[in-house]
Amino acid sequence: MTTPRSAQDAAAVGQRIAYLRRANGWSQRRLAEAAGVSHGYIALLELGRLPSPGKFRLDAVARALNLKTADALIGEDSAPTSVPTSAPTSAPLPARPRPLRPAQPAPPPRSAVPPKPVSPTKPMSPGSEPPRVPPLTLVPNVAGSLDQLRPNGAQPLPVFRWGACGDPRDQESPPDPDRLEYPPPGRETLIGPNGFGVVVKGDSMAGRGIYDGDVVWVNPDRAYAVGKVVLALVSDVSFEAGMVVKTYARTEVGDCLLSETAAGRSPVVCREFKIIGPVVGITSWRLPS
Repeated sequence: MTTPRSAQDAAAVGQRIAYLRRANGWSQRRLAEAAGVSHGYIALLELGRLPSPGKFRLDAVARALNLKTADALIGEDSAPTSVPTSAPTSAPLPARPRPLRPAQPAPPPRSAVPPKPVSPTKPMSPGSEPPRVPPLTLVPNVAGSLDQLRPNGAQPLPVFRWGACGDPRDQESPPDPDRLEYPPPGRETLIGPNGFGVVVKGDSMAGRGIYDGDVVWVNPDRAYAVGKVVLALVSDVSFEAGMVVKTYARTEVGDCLLSETAAGRSPVVCREFKIIGPVVGITSWRLPS
């Protein structure tokens, strides 16, 4: 089986998958369920963000689209040339005429309205009510939406589940992403085009301000250092092996990963791990206390 060898090939495969999916009237989530892959994997395929997708999963997507193998998705004739003839078409509805409103008398010119006299402030007498103060007009402190804060050309990045097995840098068999999400505004350059997010599970890193449900952003192209929070792939821990977010430290027994809670630091695993990259950003939806 041939696989995409360039970004152009990956984009052509993604366009072909999107075309066949829409011809079947399916959503990305429906195709993911039929192929037995994640929704995020289908989204990355259609965006052309997987230059070397694995054979097993790509074949599963092809079979879900009534193709024998993924070879039918790759080739010069893979790009669609026309839309399905059965696609419904609809003519635009005529605009509904608006009812005429009765003409309103024009307000008098501003210069013709006499100003209201300003009465001097009088001391309040016993038993009298205080003067009514007009309500304040609140000015919103939000200047715009998040879309307006993102730079031009910003792309959503894959977000993985906590403990997902596999290295996201592996082009042959990367783990399936859970979804696509934009990085925090202003952190796009720091996270980088090859960055990604990981959903945190548990509060074992609460001492570093990372809590359950947060998304930590990792830049695998950036150097990491001792004492910093990193994402690592572990294989010898008391819980399920996979990607974890811990503090990288050097101890008397060698390099270790540490948990940091309010009670202090505690080693989790030593030597039996591989650091993927440093954590360079956090997305949290917790309300401030």
